Amino acid sequence: MLTFRAGDADRPRGHALVFFRDGDSADQIWATYLVVAPIKMDLGKYIPAAFASQLAGQLAASGPAAYPLPPVPEKFEAGLEALERLAELRNDDLLDGGTLRMSDPLYALQPVAEIGSQYAERCVSYFAALPLEHDTLATSAITASGSLDVDDLLLQVMPDREKVGRLARLAGTLRYAIEGGDTRLVDETVNDMQRVSRHLTEKYRPAELIAAARSTEPRGATTRRTVSRALLSTG
Repeated sequence: MLTFRAGDADRPRGHALVFFRDGDSADQIWATYLVVAPIKMDLGKYIPAAFASQLAGQLAASGPAAYPLPPVPEKFEAGLEALERLAELRNDDLLDGGTLRMSDPLYALQPVAEIGSQYAERCVSYFAALPLEHDTLATSAITASGSLDVDDLLLQVMPDREKVGRLARLAGTLRYAIEGGDTRLVDETVNDMQRVSRHLTEKYRPAELIAAARSTEPRGATTRRTVSRALLSTG
């Protein structure tokens, strides 16, 4: 069974970091990245010859597939805590693959394929259950360019507590960007927060939370109090 260390098993995002602990050294972390492509393709046509015999059959499978990048887990030198932070910043699911003996990395091919298959099946089932064909949802989720905004659709069916939780995570990302002087990330994160806030009523004080997170004052009690009040309102 899939073990979600971060993310919601009932609402998979379609992209996930997967990590394994080294059976010979428990403090070493190996990781890969799974992508459930929205467009069906035979990735086996594009893989390097060095991996063709091991991967072609898996990647050309007829069922749902999650493509691992890289196909064999690589050592993640920064450790598990840093990987958790990376998943949070990227808004990725984080899957615990368990323990493997990584002295022969190719041994991990099958476990990665099995986890990818389970994750892909869960993603396909979840997205298939969303009412994408509903006129009301679809009409309000059309972007200025005329294309369908899938994230907007997800926000419309997402429970308020999850929306507030998402705002709280974005607030952490915004503080990180402000303190690091990353103006591009600041703008992107504020836009994401404003998008989420449009799907929340005023009782959750989304504008207050965004303002507290954007403040140039040191990160502290003000943002935490605002998040706490919003979360209590969802109860």
